[in-house]
Amino acid sequence: MWPFSRKESRSEPTFDQWQNIPFFGYGPTSAGVTVTAENPITHHTVFSCINVIAEGVAMLPLNLYRERGPNRKPATDHPLYELLLTSPCPHMTAFAFWKLVLFEKLHYGNHYSLKVPNDNGVLTELHPVENGCVQPFWYRDPIDKKRRRAYRIGTPDGAQAVFLEDEVFHVQNLPILRGPDYGLKGVSVWQHYQAETMGGALATNEFANASFANGASLSGMISVNAPLNSEQGREARKLVQETYAGASKAGKIGVFGNDAKFFPMSMDAQKSQLLESRKFDRSVIAGILRVTAHLINDLERGTFSNVEHLDLAHYKHCLTPHLTDLCQTVAKDLLTPEERRTIYAEHDPTLLLMGDQKTLGEVLEKAVQNGRMTPNEARAVTNLPPLPGGDELYINSASVPLRLAAAGKPEPPTDQPAKKENADAATA
Repeated sequence: MWPFSRKESRSEPTFDQWQNIPFFGYGPTSAGVTVTAENPITHHTVFSCINVIAEGVAMLPLNLYRERGPNRKPATDHPLYELLLTSPCPHMTAFAFWKLVLFEKLHYGNHYSLKVPNDNGVLTELHPVENGCVQPFWYRDPIDKKRRRAYRIGTPDGAQAVFLEDEVFHVQNLPILRGPDYGLKGVSVWQHYQAETMGGALATNEFANASFANGASLSGMISVNAPLNSEQGREARKLVQETYAGASKAGKIGVFGNDAKFFPMSMDAQKSQLLESRKFDRSVIAGILRVTAHLINDLERGTFSNVEHLDLAHYKHCLTPHLTDLCQTVAKDLLTPEERRTIYAEHDPTLLLMGDQKTLGEVLEKAVQNGRMTPNEARAVTNLPPLPGGDELYINSASVPLRLAAAGKPEPPTDQPAKKENADAATA
């Protein structure tokens, strides 16, 4: 089955050194929680932030263009045009595919897709590969002796194949910054650079959940005057646990006989500043991913007077780096050096920057009156059908066609004034 039974058109690479040592996980952080490859996304703020970024990028159409500036036009005849815009692979829409790309990039540090060509070598599909089934490594090219990147890819049934760099669409996050794998692949920010931050956030969540499970009370020791053997101690502990522990039993009054005394051994939520700690973790995680607070429902200090500017800042400072990275990766991995001279990919940010209806109407009105858009182009922005005569550019508030204004000619008169003059003459 493809791609592991594909025909080879060239010799396999010569491997001079295996450097991609499998990762077996880190030890516990200072908070006592081990940050694995999977558990960061279980934190609600991490998931919310990644989801905001992934959906924000995936919702923007990725178009393929020819030329730049005034001569730019969609490259609709190129095979990549529909592939990037509609469906990169048969079982996924473009939205689902690009959302997956961003989720894996931000969570694992890498996204891998195999490039599937037809018999003529034309790219027809980008086939996503599970992150854990890919191991990038360096090899020495036998022809020019330069170090190249290759990928060992496996399947759940144990089959493996090696693919060269030009056979894989690889989107990576922050790369490895040191060691033999420097620049080889992206890494998980949470595991490699912010493990302590994530460990503390996960530990705070565990503490909060455990506190609620235990009713946020009765964590301590019971002291009695009479000596107790081990069996009596277990019975006493079981009785207290069944009677008072658990969220459903919170707020009950404890009664202890035989001169027993209860000594609390832990802090309550207020003393441990649990709520403040969780708010701080939310702010730090959102800051690492550069997501503005209002997009993850953090409206504690929201005034709603500058939300539109916050949305614009989110687009400029959070989404734009990812959009730029995707466009450049598409050019590097999916276009030939010859095609890059005249063809490029670019997202259409109209959906994100449209603004409120009043502002949008004012912008379109000024664009039409100042010769920047035709009336039909402005109507298309609001999903209205074109009208006859609406494909000309106009200038100034008199709505003079641009071609007549450039020639210094006035707007051609209509027959309405002439009809009025004839009617007046007939009356006289």
